[in-house]
Amino acid sequence: IAVIGMRAIPCNYSGIERASESLYTRLAARGHAITIYCRPDYLQDRVASYRGLRLLRMPTVKRKSMDTLCHAFFCMLHGITCERYDVIQLHALASGMFSFLGRLGGIPTVTKIHGLDWQRAKWKGLGCMVLRHAERSLVMHSSDVIVVSKALQSYFAQKYGLDTVYIPNGVEQSDSTAVLDRGVLDEFQLSPGRFIAYIGRLVPEKRIEDLIIAFGRVTTPYKLVIVGEAGYTDNYVNHLRCLAATDARVVFTGLQKGAALQTLYRAAAVFVLPSDLEGLPNSLLECMEHATPAIVSDIAPHRELLGSITGYDLFVAPRDVEGLTERLVRVLHCSERYAEVAVQAQTFVRRCYSWENSADLTEEVLYRAANVPYVRPGGDKQLLSTDISRTLVRR
Repeated sequence: IAVIGMRAIPCNYSGIERASESLYTRLAARGHAITIYCRPDYLQDRVASYRGLRLLRMPTVKRKSMDTLCHAFFCMLHGITCERYDVIQLHALASGMFSFLGRLGGIPTVTKIHGLDWQRAKWKGLGCMVLRHAERSLVMHSSDVIVVSKALQSYFAQKYGLDTVYIPNGVEQSDSTAVLDRGVLDEFQLSPGRFIAYIGRLVPEKRIEDLIIAFGRVTTPYKLVIVGEAGYTDNYVNHLRCLAATDARVVFTGLQKGAALQTLYRAAAVFVLPSDLEGLPNSLLECMEHATPAIVSDIAPHRELLGSITGYDLFVAPRDVEGLTERLVRVLHCSERYAEVAVQAQTFVRRCYSWENSADLTEEVLYRAANVPYVRPGGDKQLLSTDISRTLVRR
């Protein structure tokens, strides 16, 4: 199996890479030979393997408008001319542009969509047009398309009449008894349960400025902790820092990972995700797994995760700063109530968002694309699960 369209594994820049590490290491443990194509800038150590995955560095053009497309193109050329993979898995719209090369090379491709990238603020004009073309191309040429949310599944059905396979990401079960990383708390002068957290990429569609403005209107000794890094959005981050410059309670931690990141999830009084646009946010899945109360924008992917939780009433309309301010005050004043709701959210996400289940379903789709009988782990040859089988028959 070749995997194309990510920056690298391991990588802490975005949820796609972190989620993919959890998925593909499980598939590798089942005996699959998996090659992850990596971008040199994100895999600076010249290692050949990681947790059972083969890592292959391929060149790219280091420009925002060209990086992903060029890397995917070079990887696809290498994959169909220098290797003989059974199946290629592409990630994201831009990589899907080159699904036709897999068809020309006689290698089936399965494209996994994490979000509609042409909707993101950084893509305008020609960039948006290219991504829309990539979307049409992957619909035409992919052997199958996997989506991570029901909203994306509905989009492809309505736009193209395409039956996609819904396979959400999972979560790693956390250890509630693990000792907090005092280092990260001391470094930023934080006390457990006494700060509000945003955790994720610092990009315009996340609407972090709305959170900073709303927090500034709340009279509280709590701090607001912004966790993440910019990527190609330095101007946006400078704008955020300017907004927060007069409020000493706002702390920017930069990128955090490992025990430090888990501590920030666990120790936060509340997690806030005010996005305009999401696929299925891994940061919210992790927040729910850690039983941390969450305030989120009222968009379909967030409804998918929290809409069925009894007592959850913290949705806020996107860009509604006044509503966000009210939700912050409400959570801080009723912390015990929302702690109970967060425990229900934790139970839900552990039941419905399993990495083992995600690996099972992904494995089924890849076997089917490669026209190889599927053998369940530790079992006999099986038919595809009912929903996936029906989808593939219709296609």
